[in-house]
Amino acid sequence: MAGSKLEKYFRKSVTTSETPHPEVTAPRLGLRSDKDFGNMDFSMTWWAITKPFEMVSEHHAHDFDQFLIFVGGDLNNMTDLGGEVELTLSEDGIHKEKFIITEATNVFIPKGLYHCPLNFKRINDPKKPILFHDLFFAPEYGRKA
Repeated sequence: MAGSKLEKYFRKSVTTSETPHPEVTAPRLGLRSDKDFGNMDFSMTWWAITKPFEMVSEHHAHDFDQFLIFVGGDLNNMTDLGGEVELTLSEDGIHKEKFIITEATNVFIPKGLYHCPLNFKRINDPKKPILFHDLFFAPEYGRKA
């Protein structure tokens, strides 16, 4: 592949910077489709959550659409979440509703929908972590009040 004009379609280094959460000890992987790679205003990170912690405590919204994806770390049975996650949603930022996630789940967060706290309450087996994927449609992550 060296010297190929098609090399530009590959990015071998998908590891992002260190996670801002000391509770997450595995490397965080990432994909950013920016002006140099696809130009799609799209970013995604993958996290292996091996122990309980509150990832995001602040209730907030974004100016972009987002998907939060939770799957189990048993690669032979990814529909078994292997733990419990709490996520709070609100349309107006005042009336909040808490959801308990105990199986593989996708959550669509349209721009302007308030969400969080995001709390990983239980991990059944650290060797089979909860795999958390944060996918959003913007070149950079940013919160609004």
